[in-house]
Amino acid sequence: MFARKLKLNVVNHCIKTAGYVTKAPKPEIPTNPLKQIYSANDQQTNGIVYDRKPFKLTLEEGKTYHWCLCGRSKSQPLCDGTHKDVYLKITQRPIKFQVTKTKDYWLCNCKQTKNRPFCDGTHKQKEIQEATTIRL
Repeated sequence: MFARKLKLNVVNHCIKTAGYVTKAPKPEIPTNPLKQIYSANDQQTNGIVYDRKPFKLTLEEGKTYHWCLCGRSKSQPLCDGTHKDVYLKITQRPIKFQVTKTKDYWLCNCKQTKNRPFCDGTHKQKEIQEATTIRL
């Protein structure tokens, strides 16, 4: 009986000092401030699945980046100009973007995101996980 009361007191003390957190705070969803300026954001098609998971990258505020949409760049997740090779007949153009804060961002590597170039979790879908057009 004494051990049970002691255990309850310890639990109550921890709750009072730490407080209750029912849910973790939702992460801020990044947006591309250049989305309305450049028409490449309006492309209807997506590129091939490069990877089944996103890529974490530290990006600087105010700097302009070019995210690879075609999925064939050798410097993923950023564009290296591979889409310009006329023999590959690639129709997707890179997405020009900036960030509003310098910090780590998760960029999409499956190339199917609706929030280009940022990961929106689309890679978790069954079709993406079973895709056979992945570059190794």
